[in-house]
Amino acid sequence: MSVTGRKFLTSINWPVVSSVLSKHTEITGSLAAFRKGYEEAERQLSQLKEADRAIDFEHYRRVLKNSDIVDKLEKIALAQKVVKVDLADQLKTISMFEAKAIASAELYVKETAANLADLSETVANIETARPVTQLTVEDVVKAKPDVVQYTEEMVKQGKFTVDGYDEKFPSLALL
Repeated sequence: MSVTGRKFLTSINWPVVSSVLSKHTEITGSLAAFRKGYEEAERQLSQLKEADRAIDFEHYRRVLKNSDIVDKLEKIALAQKVVKVDLADQLKTISMFEAKAIASAELYVKETAANLADLSETVANIETARPVTQLTVEDVVKAKPDVVQYTEEMVKQGKFTVDGYDEKFPSLALL
């Protein structure tokens, strides 16, 4: 990975990202898997960089009786070249992950925008609503016509209290 990529990945505040995206478990899981894979690759890379790769062939010539084998192994070791690895598959996988992450982020943005629009509409309704003290019975009947029928039924049955009212709004008479 490039220096810029490493710097970017180390600058990410992962706990904040996880908490912000906590409702989107698919995104959080993908990011966690990516982070885990990246950290594992970094660990392996640092171990390989720290490993001593030099072979002391003179030591083996002194220890072994058959120095021809050591000569052949030295020749093979010196003939080895660094092989360039085709990273197209890995880059393709990263691109697919990136496309999936972008699609999920765009969906999240749309959902958030829709929620904000709903909340803005609700706030506007609250701000333009008349106070409860200014409402009349006619206003309530106009908004909810079934209230009259419900009230008439309760009066016919001799019920003058609303079920669940005392549980929801406890009596303050004792205070």
